[in-house]
Amino acid sequence: MLRAFTRRLGQDRERATITKAVSATNTARLPHRQVEKATVTATPHPTTDSTVIRSERYRVHFDSAQQAALCARVAGANRYVWNHMLADCIFRWRMWRGYKIGPQPSVSFFTLCRRFTVLRNDPDHAWLRALPAAEVRYALKYLADAYARYFAADKAAKARGETLPRRQSDGQPLTFPRFKSRHSSTPGFTLPDQVRLDGARLHIPKVGWVRLAGSGLYLGHTPKQVRVLKEGTEDHPKWYAHVFHEVPADRLKPPAETGAVGVDRNVGQATDSTGEVYEVPDDPQLDGKIRRKQRALSRKQGWGPKDRRPKSNRGRRVNGQLQKLQRKQKRKREDAAHQHSRKLADKAHTVVVENLNTKAMTRSAKGTVAEPGRNVKQKAGLNRAILASNWGRLDHNLAYKAGALNRVNAAYTSQTCSACGHVDK
Repeated sequence: MLRAFTRRLGQDRERATITKAVSATNTARLPHRQVEKATVTATPHPTTDSTVIRSERYRVHFDSAQQAALCARVAGANRYVWNHMLADCIFRWRMWRGYKIGPQPSVSFFTLCRRFTVLRNDPDHAWLRALPAAEVRYALKYLADAYARYFAADKAAKARGETLPRRQSDGQPLTFPRFKSRHSSTPGFTLPDQVRLDGARLHIPKVGWVRLAGSGLYLGHTPKQVRVLKEGTEDHPKWYAHVFHEVPADRLKPPAETGAVGVDRNVGQATDSTGEVYEVPDDPQLDGKIRRKQRALSRKQGWGPKDRRPKSNRGRRVNGQLQKLQRKQKRKREDAAHQHSRKLADKAHTVVVENLNTKAMTRSAKGTVAEPGRNVKQKAGLNRAILASNWGRLDHNLAYKAGALNRVNAAYTSQTCSACGHVDK
C-alpha cells in the first residue's frame, strides 16, 4: 500500500526527509493539495555522539505504611494545587475580561510559582508546608503547559477562521485545562531535579528511601527526572516510578543501516510492504472476563451509570478485580507494540507510516437529539477495535527506535500503484 513512498527510499543510504520520498514517486498524478499534505519532515534517529532521554518503569516498594500515606498526601496536594490555581486563573481572567479589574493575568510557570508561594504561606494552607515544596509546585508546570497548548490551538483555529468546539460539561473549549477529580484522575507527582538514586533505591523528599523493582536497564546513567504514579484501587494501591535517564546514543541498540519499509495499520493488525503481518494480541478469554466483571459491577449498589446511592463494598471488590484485568490487557498490547516496532526497526532504516487522525476516526456517531446518528452501535464497536489496535503506541515507539520515521498523508495510499504511481479511484 505504501510502496509508492518507499521504493526509492530503500536505495537512499542517507536519512532523507519525506520530501525526497514523495518526489521520488510519481506524485504528479496526485492533486496538488494532497502532495502538500504528504510533505512531512522525517523524524531522524539520534547520532552516536549525542545523548537521549530514556525512561524506565519501576515498581515502588515502601518500608512502612507511613511512607505510602505520605506519597498519597503529596499526590493529593498536587491535585489540590492544580485545581486551586486553575480556578484562580479562571477568576482572574473573568475579572479582567468582564470588568477590566487589574492587569491582564499571566499563566506562565513563573507567575504561578509566585502565587504558590503566597498560597503556601497562607495560614489556611499551613498543611502545604509539611510537604516537599518542589514536588508540589511542579504541578503548576503541567498547568502552564496545558494553558500553552490551549492558546496555541486557539490561535491556529482563529487563523483558519474557526472556533474551538466546547465541552458540554462546563462550556469551556475542548483543549482548555480541566479540573482533576479525586476518583477519575491518576494520582502522582514529579521529582523535577536533583534525583537521588542509590542502586535500586530512590529518595523521595519528606518520605525517605524507597525500594525499586525493575530491570534496571539504564541504572548507572544520570537520572534527570522521576514521575511517581499510583495505580490500582484505594484498597490495593500500586505505586510506580518512571525514571528518566540521560543515556548516550551509542548505548542504545542501533536501527538497520539501510532499507525502507512501509507499514499499513489496520484493525487488529499491521502489514509492512514486504508482506509480513504483525498481529495485535487478541485474547477472547480475557475480553470475556472483563465484560463479565463490567456487568457484575453495574449491578452493584452505587456503581451504575445513574446510581447515586453510596457505593457498596462488594462493588469496590469487583472494581478492583476489573482494574486488574484491564491493566493486564493494557500490558499485553503495549508489549506487542514494543515487539513489532523493534522488528520493523531491525528490518529497515526508514519506516513510512500513514499519518492517521485516530481521534477523528474514533469520534462518536451518537449525534444530537435534533439530529440523531445512525449505526451508533456498529460505529462504537469499530471505535473500540481501532483503539485496541494501539496505532498511536506503535507510531510512538517507531519514532525513537527506527532510523527515520516518515509520516505521509493517508489519502490515496490504498489506491496508488507501487510501480507507476497511478491512482485508481
